[in-house]
Amino acid sequence: MQQLRGVDPMMYVRALGLLVRNPAIAVVPLLMGLAGVVLTLVLALAANGPLGQLTVSLGQFAVLLMNLFGFGAATIMGDQAWRRGRTSFDDGWADARRKAGDILMASFGFTFVLYIARLVGAIFGPFGVLLIAAAVVFLIYTIPAAAIGGVPGGAALQVSIERARANPLPTIIVAIVSLVAYFILGLAFSPLFTLLAGQLGESIFSTVLGSIVQAIGIAYIALVVGKTYTDVSLGSRY
Repeated sequence: MQQLRGVDPMMYVRALGLLVRNPAIAVVPLLMGLAGVVLTLVLALAANGPLGQLTVSLGQFAVLLMNLFGFGAATIMGDQAWRRGRTSFDDGWADARRKAGDILMASFGFTFVLYIARLVGAIFGPFGVLLIAAAVVFLIYTIPAAAIGGVPGGAALQVSIERARANPLPTIIVAIVSLVAYFILGLAFSPLFTLLAGQLGESIFSTVLGSIVQAIGIAYIALVVGKTYTDVSLGSRY
């Protein structure tokens, strides 16, 4: 029974209803996604000099941090939605700004460890995928720990690993659901992107539509990962 703590299949369905009633959860991920697109385009134009590759790499790192911050803000608003049934952008954004330092510190640690896992995984070929998957599973609570768990950003990695080790089943389930949700949304909407891109202009509208779908996916993942984190940390309090 201890291993089943935090497993709530209906939570994944209820999260959809919460997202529909609280679209504000997706606003910050959308803004971060659009800002990342603009930054990527600007850096691509400036990447012709001798430091071009370094500039692009740093830009990609900055974009990833921005998206992780958007995920952290969505986790905060999602936590409010689980507790109250409603959330507001103003309350969530104010809390996200207050915790921005911890969220960014946790995001930096998450990105660094995942990068190391990718480097090491590349050495082992196909088996490296398992290493990367394990890293994602053990680090999946890093951002929620800093955003809603009251954990300092520098300690969020360790807390995530502890929660994942103590609760393997709910952690693996939420990791799989999160990956499926993220990729299924892209596959489901790709025909729509193709159609509208042909009608409205490929570069701008397909990029905006892609950012919207990505933000929806991040918002849903924030809801289910944040809820699972609180369940395995504090018990099912909602």
